[in-house]
Amino acid sequence: MATNSPNAALNKDMTRHPIGTAAKVDGERTELTLTRHYAAAPEEVWAMLTDPAKTPLWWAKTRGQAKTGSSFDLKWLNVKDEGQGIETDWWYGRIVEATAPALLEFSNDMHGRIRIELTAVDGGTELVFRNTVAVQEEVVLMSLAGWHVHLDHLQEALEGKSVHWQQWWDDFYPCWQQAHALYAGS
Repeated sequence: MATNSPNAALNKDMTRHPIGTAAKVDGERTELTLTRHYAAAPEEVWAMLTDPAKTPLWWAKTRGQAKTGSSFDLKWLNVKDEGQGIETDWWYGRIVEATAPALLEFSNDMHGRIRIELTAVDGGTELVFRNTVAVQEEVVLMSLAGWHVHLDHLQEALEGKSVHWQQWWDDFYPCWQQAHALYAGS
């Protein structure tokens, strides 16, 4: 990992949060579930999930509004192309339900259905993340590891830090590998 990288101050230990689970919904779909506790209030976490100025700090570019029925598109920032981080095309989505600051549920043409529930607990927030996807079996653990790393990046963003996406592959692909190994071993 690059020591002089702007990402050097970010957490790279993927064991600090518990691993998520995968459960078959039916013959085609699997539900991925991850639970996290953040010291921030639900309103702060909500802003990180829905504010287009904040989502790139930890996750993806977003466009649309966090209002039931509105479009909500994602553009991933950590995709690799010949050694360089590049942005993807927009992946189109729609808000199924949005109740600030407690529930964000949306569909996405690449990531299926995502439901994020926020509950105020002990001066912070419990986040329950569910992603129902129709992917091949070998992609399930890859997806769990990916969400694990992104939700870890959310922790960092809530603490005022930001991922520098152009160096993500050098700095965080090994972290994704660590998270994937955790899921493969569970």
